Amino acid sequence: QKSPSGIFVQVLNPGSGSLADSGKYVSLNYTGITLDGKKFDSNTDTTFQHVGPLSFIVGDGQMVKGFDEGVRFLRVGGTGRVYVPSMLAYGARPRPGSGIKPFEHLVFDLAIVDVKDKAPEVKTEVPTPKRKLDMTQQQK
Repeated sequence: QKSPSGIFVQVLNPGSGSLADSGKYVSLNYTGITLDGKKFDSNTDTTFQHVGPLSFIVGDGQMVKGFDEGVRFLRVGGTGRVYVPSMLAYGARPRPGSGIKPFEHLVFDLAIVDVKDKAPEVKTEVPTPKRKLDMTQQQK
């Protein structure tokens, strides 16, 4: 399927759960490869040292445009391959050290693990105030 922006999505399995739509918090597994088959990133390959689902809010600008748009074709349990033109990926400025050339077209294999209506709240621990030592009650 071709999107209006110009990415192509090959839906291998559409999935049957919630749609990974704009504003949703999605968790997925992915592998990024160049058109010549060179793997440049993956969260399922220990070589890249960040194994585990990638989570983000769809449409929030956290991902390259083509990746973000491709996710929207899938539901929980769905898998697909997204073909991303360079200008919807990294364009002239790929990440340093990524092995991606300027203006290189990319392919992402995606597997949707979970879709939630919103991101989980991050609980931050509030430090307990330190008690002041009352010098008048100090034992001698």
